[in-house]
Amino acid sequence: MSEYIGKRIVINNVEWRVAEKRMKYGREWCYTLSRENVDGTYERLELNEDALESIIESGSKVMGELK
Repeated sequence: MSEYIGKRIVINNVEWRVAEKRMKYGREWCYTLSRENVDGTYERLELNEDALESIIESGSKVMGELK
C-alpha cells in the first residue's frame, strides 16, 4: 500500500485526513484518521491497513493533501 499520510479520504460523505501510521502490537500497521468538527473538537478513527484498503477499494474518494 502506498503512503496515505496527509491524504484526505471520504467515508460516507464525511471527509477524514490520514493523520498517522504506526505499528500496533508489533505485527500490524494501524492508521489514524482525524477530522475537525465545526465546534473545534476532533474526532479520531483507528483502522488497520486491511480495513483502510477495503474502504479505498470500495470506491471512497482519495484526495490530495491539505494545503
